[in-house]
Amino acid sequence: MRYIMILALAGFVSTPALASMELSDKYECTDCHKLDVKPGATRKKKEGPSYKEIAKEYKGKKGIEKQLVDSIKKGSKDTWAKKLGKPKTEMDAEEDIPVKDAETMVKWILTL
Repeated sequence: MRYIMILALAGFVSTPALASMELSDKYECTDCHKLDVKPGATRKKKEGPSYKEIAKEYKGKKGIEKQLVDSIKKGSKDTWAKKLGKPKTEMDAEEDIPVKDAETMVKWILTL
């Protein structure tokens, strides 16, 4: 019985993370955002910050979840340019992503 309980809890804990990575793939966020990048790695032209870089930069900041959801829905410009060593960066607005899915992805990213 204890073994079954542990398996059930393990499945419960990992489900949001799996669902969020699946959402990221579904909406093609992973075309520009990777889970992590090696320090000093050369980035592709359209490659944005990794999810772990985003988490490191924003975790624990007040009101950040709404700000990041807004960045997904409305896009952003040059937010990461200096940090990524690029002359400019731009993230297109992703209006087709439902707010609930964007919130789920943001919460997941901030746990990394």
